[in-house]
Amino acid sequence: MKTLPLIKRFPVLVFLLLFGLLLFACSDPESPPLTEDPGYDRSTPDELLKMLAHSYMEKDLDGYGECLDDDFLFVFFDEIADTVGLPPDEPWWGKTADIACTRNMFEDPVVQSVAFTYEALDEWFAHQEVRPDTTYSGLFRRVDPLIEVTVSAGSEYDPILNFRVVESWLDIVVVPDRFTEGSWCILRIEEFHKVRLQAPLASGSAATESSSWGAIKSMWAEE
Repeated sequence: MKTLPLIKRFPVLVFLLLFGLLLFACSDPESPPLTEDPGYDRSTPDELLKMLAHSYMEKDLDGYGECLDDDFLFVFFDEIADTVGLPPDEPWWGKTADIACTRNMFEDPVVQSVAFTYEALDEWFAHQEVRPDTTYSGLFRRVDPLIEVTVSAGSEYDPILNFRVVESWLDIVVVPDRFTEGSWCILRIEEFHKVRLQAPLASGSAATESSSWGAIKSMWAEE
């Protein structure tokens, strides 16, 4: 094959050199490689529960709200429902009240951290939720939660206190999202008593009080 003289190949060499310099200038050797967002979605009921827990721990109110159906209900123990002013025959509140109390907790400066893990006690079962105006078809599962909210009044002389959910199981009903195809959301969470613990739990240097999720929510309920 006949090769070009160097003088004729000079423009090509200059172009390649400039192109290489441009690539080098645009690259950052210290930049981390791009990775996909490891966050959870709502494509399955299991992913939905993981997203709920992750949003709670990250104090992500938008993500938490996205997990809840517009007709979401949180059903309290009767004694807790009374403390937040709910009638005995309707011991629950809806999405608006739940989001409001969750916002209050997330934004409260005394809240140092929030933990949320759970263990599934059953498989998912087909479930129908019958309400006065609508019947919902979805899935049901009971989980054993470990939710812990660590609070401090902000002074070095004030003790750190952990409120830990160890008194209740959560019965969770999920349904297909009516507005987002291929997604799920939570229609109802209801607490049921486990064996009550009589003494506070030890947790390092912080005092720990056994609690329920509803009792924790009631601390930040809108008045």
